Amino acid sequence: MRAWLPLLLSAGVLHAQRAEPGAERPDPAREFFAAGGLVRAELTLAPEDREHLRQQPREYVRATLRIDGGEAWADVGVKLKGSAGSFRKVDDGPGFTVNLGKFGNAARFHGLRRFHLNNGAQDDSRLCEWLGNEVFTAAGYPAPRVSHAHVFLDGVELGLYVLREAFDEQFVQRVFGDAPGNLYDGGFCRDVDGDLEKDEGHGPDDRSDLRRLREVSGVFDEQGAARFSAAVDEAALIDFCALEAMLGHWDGYSLNRNNYRLWIGVAPGRAVFLPHGMDQLFGDADASILRSPSGIVAQALMQNPEWRKRYRERLRQLLPLFAPARLQPRLQAASAKLGKELRRSAPELARAQEAATKGLENRVAARYRELRQQVQAPSRACCSWPSAGPCAARLAAGRADRPRAARQEGLQGRHHAAPCQRRARRQRAAGSVPHHAAARARPLPARGQGAL
Repeated sequence: MRAWLPLLLSAGVLHAQRAEPGAERPDPAREFFAAGGLVRAELTLAPEDREHLRQQPREYVRATLRIDGGEAWADVGVKLKGSAGSFRKVDDGPGFTVNLGKFGNAARFHGLRRFHLNNGAQDDSRLCEWLGNEVFTAAGYPAPRVSHAHVFLDGVELGLYVLREAFDEQFVQRVFGDAPGNLYDGGFCRDVDGDLEKDEGHGPDDRSDLRRLREVSGVFDEQGAARFSAAVDEAALIDFCALEAMLGHWDGYSLNRNNYRLWIGVAPGRAVFLPHGMDQLFGDADASILRSPSGIVAQALMQNPEWRKRYRERLRQLLPLFAPARLQPRLQAASAKLGKELRRSAPELARAQEAATKGLENRVAARYRELRQQVQAPSRACCSWPSAGPCAARLAAGRADRPRAARQEGLQGRHHAAPCQRRARRQRAAGSVPHHAAARARPLPARGQGAL
């Protein structure tokens, strides 16, 4: 335990927001997720409900759910989920949000009222989200827990899915206890200056908490650090940005203002960002961990020289979590467990998953080699933002020559300018724009405004 202590230093800041820091709460799902097994999930829809999902995929319909051949739960709420890269129509291997209590059913799955079945459209191994949770958890940072399911819809096999804990009231209770606050959905490429949707919580309904967060992330004078620290858990945010960067989570909050949840505790509680959508990790071994972030709050964090220094220190402290000697055996064990179950009924699926896992293992090794070099890189002065602060910098960056700037930073093609807008166009063309309205996505700032 002593060897891991430096990795867990910031975790106590999160627990400090609990109303009852010493209370142990019942968590029936803990054992299920810890076991890391594979369940068989069979969904059955009435013809009219399946047709409704064809027309209105984001609206709940009634379904019957049977887990591992057990009792069939009727009147379970089901709707389709996914964004530009992962959304599929109901007849084409979709992802699902399952809400057992949506229509009054009292059944719970290992205590869970709601969970997600992600189709893994962007992750052939189906282990990226599981691995992301493993790394965040090992660092003492809260993240939604992950398992797996062999999914069938109306008797047709859909394949191996990622079963993931939902960001709901149960998640808030597990992580923050009874501390009052609000949990916001970051939506599709939206920052804290956007119209974020409140998912859960008993904090203010007037969005004063979001306004306060925007204000402290604006002008950053000598008193700005104190105001920021009073509103944002800066130790947690340092870890959050470091872990996203090291994992290569290019589509998260700090680098792309996407795929995140935001908890804002009622004062003196502070804001904490939560990871989401980690299905494309370790894709670019050379991705920089020293690039200036895109998210408004993350930008503000890096204005403080002391916090930049702590960020660099945390990169070095967190590096052991990414060692292939640590991660590869875990990946192999998880893949073997999935393969054992899949080979009984879907041997081809088992072979495909095993091959994809080997590819992920290779990416982990390549990333670690690069991380070891980058954490030793000399520090550079952070970029100088316009006088109005990071918010103004983002507006100024919106007028930059993004493709040229991206090339200068050596970014890969898919990481060039404005991925949110490209994905929004693909969604609109496919008729799969999420309820958050991707059409409102704003331009990204130019990448690489400076090095940390």
